[in-house]
Amino acid sequence: MTQAIVRPASENSPGYTRTDGGVALHCFCPSENSHPLAMKAMYSFTDVNEPDSGNLTLFPGSHRKQIPFGGDRLVSPTSPGSKQIMGEAGDSILFPHSMWHGPCVNKSGDLRKTLLFNYWQMFMRQYDFEITPAIAEWSFPRNRHLLGDLGYDFRPGSYFYEPRDQVEVTTGERPINPFKTPPPNSVSNETRLDPNDQNRAM
Repeated sequence: MTQAIVRPASENSPGYTRTDGGVALHCFCPSENSHPLAMKAMYSFTDVNEPDSGNLTLFPGSHRKQIPFGGDRLVSPTSPGSKQIMGEAGDSILFPHSMWHGPCVNKSGDLRKTLLFNYWQMFMRQYDFEITPAIAEWSFPRNRHLLGDLGYDFRPGSYFYEPRDQVEVTTGERPINPFKTPPPNSVSNETRLDPNDQNRAM
């Protein structure tokens, strides 16, 4: 999912704090060694060098805790443990879906503009799925992979079995088998990746 967000200056909007994925993922708390279900990349188009300027607010360490919800336990951008992020236009911030986050109040008098990219595990359906076919028509294989294209149409069992190797899907080449030791100083044409093909697929 990709979002472009413009937040106007307004002292009447105190901001909010949440995790990504809606109510369905409130109760999912990753363990210390688990991979995240999703990662978000936020690009700022606006300098945010002062507090209370619509800053992204994070709670360091909160990605390993369940966010309180319901009743009077709601978390806000001013709750203890919050940290307002400063930065300049062009900066990018990466954080997992389970990190407590959200915008704070914007008293700067200026708009805050951001672009968000959400990267989910392959088994999770993207929010803007209905526009995927139109974008996929002019995308490279790696881009289509990020949109959920696993390199084949749905078939019975797709929800339960591993998809084709994604290195092969995105580059068109077979990956090197990590369990097979090649002869010294030799790399076969079958496993050599052309850097130009890799760049085109990125």
